Amino acid sequence: MSQLQQYNDLTEESMTSSHEEYDDEYSDYTSDEDSEYALSAQEHWEESMKQLTMLFSIVIFPLIGKLLGRRFSKIIWRKVANWWFV
Repeated sequence: MSQLQQYNDLTEESMTSSHEEYDDEYSDYTSDEDSEYALSAQEHWEESMKQLTMLFSIVIFPLIGKLLGRRFSKIIWRKVANWWFV
């Protein structure tokens, strides 16, 4: 066997073993993470619904109430003022 062929065989073995070691370490790391943080579709749906509920109760409903409250208060005050002062 020539020296070049021996060198090629050695580099191929070292590259293969390093890739296998990396894959093994990576699979161990991700398997723990995946099992810990995996959520089912139902859990994702419930979490999304909870977030939408919070959005509506904290942001949307107060803004709508503020706008409608000002609009109706002006209409009501206009009627009261016309009745009272005219």
